[in-house]
Amino acid sequence: MDIWNIVGIGVAAVFAATFGSMLGLGGGVFLVPLLTLFLGVDPHIAVGASAVCVVTNSVVGSTVHLRSGFPNIRLSMLLQVTTAIGAIAGALVALRVSANAINLVLGLVLLYSAASMLRQRRLEPVPLRPDEPDPHGLHGSYRDPASRRTIEYVPRNVGVGMGMSGGAGVLSGMLGIGGGAIQVPLMNLLMKVPVKAAAGTSAFMVGMTAVATAAVFYADGQIDPQVVIPAMIGVFLGSQAGSQVTRRVQTHRLVLVFVIVIAYLGISMVLKAFGISFGRD
Repeated sequence: MDIWNIVGIGVAAVFAATFGSMLGLGGGVFLVPLLTLFLGVDPHIAVGASAVCVVTNSVVGSTVHLRSGFPNIRLSMLLQVTTAIGAIAGALVALRVSANAINLVLGLVLLYSAASMLRQRRLEPVPLRPDEPDPHGLHGSYRDPASRRTIEYVPRNVGVGMGMSGGAGVLSGMLGIGGGAIQVPLMNLLMKVPVKAAAGTSAFMVGMTAVATAAVFYADGQIDPQVVIPAMIGVFLGSQAGSQVTRRVQTHRLVLVFVIVIAYLGISMVLKAFGISFGRD
């Protein structure tokens, strides 16, 4: 691998981590497509590298989210149980399927995430009713610097959310994306968690999920230092910037960025799975 490949991996990681931190996706949902579509990295190596980088992105990015008060720690611990179990199962599956299968599944996941957020008609948080039941003690609140309001909410459909988080964990383990591409729409659309709280909670979760994935890929020899090291440097730089931007950007703009970028990468991955290549092979 020459110097320009290494530089390209680092730049791709900066971009992925910036958007990943903004949207609570861990960066892997962007990094895997960028590495495979434009830098010619084998999908299995890309998934392994992404899993390692998602851990870094989560640790750095979630510290900023925590200072902002966006993550719901109790909710993240609850959802993490099923997500981690699913991640181990997904990583084991990923090592046994073809590269095209990984490209296709990731592309479909990205398109699903974009469509889910695009269908959302209420971009503002759902107002909390005074008599809102909170049987699980998951009430959350945060101060939104962009709107200068204190947002309060209670997650709904918790049981269904835990089950679907297990599915997000499977996709996380299989694709090295940390699960945020599913977790953010899941928490926002199904559980009625505001977008910024969903992104902050997801950013806090994805690192723990990715540890399980990275361990499985490391044991199988699918962690390439030439890819992982420049990617981690880029992730470290980009994750701090993305978390800071989240504090100031309006919610509807955050959703719009999510939809546009995710949809483009999703279409690209699906076409590549069917032999239509983008960038470098």
